[in-house]
Amino acid sequence: MDISVSRSGAIPLHVSVRRVVALTTVCGFVEVIGYKDAGGIYPAIMTGNTVQLGWSLAQGEWARFSLLAFAVGAFFVGCMIASAIKRRLKRPALELCIMSAVLVATGIVREHTALRVSVELPLLALALAMQGETVSRFGAVSLQTLVVTNNMVKFSDAFVGRYFGGHSPTHDKRPTLDEVLLPGLAWLTYSLAAAAGALAAGLMSEPLIIPALLLVLITLDLVRLPEH
Repeated sequence: MDISVSRSGAIPLHVSVRRVVALTTVCGFVEVIGYKDAGGIYPAIMTGNTVQLGWSLAQGEWARFSLLAFAVGAFFVGCMIASAIKRRLKRPALELCIMSAVLVATGIVREHTALRVSVELPLLALALAMQGETVSRFGAVSLQTLVVTNNMVKFSDAFVGRYFGGHSPTHDKRPTLDEVLLPGLAWLTYSLAAAAGALAAGLMSEPLIIPALLLVLITLDLVRLPEH
């Protein structure tokens, strides 16, 4: 099998690889900065926030519950705004440029500590919602760069199916290399990007400029070679 081409034959595998790496880098980088600034609340990892929401409710920690409820609500609103923007753009990839602008604005806001929950957190939720709305397919592989757990499940299933699987009534085809590589790479990159984001937040006054610039490059790549 030619590893440079995905199953669809439309998008080379190396293009999908660089897009997965770039987008998960943005996500992991931004997520960890938001988590740090908001005192342990995620801008877009709603599984973690929802678990904490239920825990704080059970413990009667109403101040914490209110903050988490605000974060969850902000992400819902962010997803709706992101969806409305995408539906009105002739080139949906341009939403990543809007996301880049939101990150630049957020970098200014985060200089004011008092605004880090009330303004920075919803802005980061909006930005990451935009990423989730814009790109969810890489060649023949459907992949959500915001969701780490689902990518781990996809990688594990495809890895077993490709290298250890036998005949299965529910899996007629052997998984392709891209179906194994891309989800696993998404998890690994997310982890490394989170580490890089944590370091950058401690060393730079404007760490969000890094993912903002990366988004511009991704947009140019998507416009030059669209997924569809």
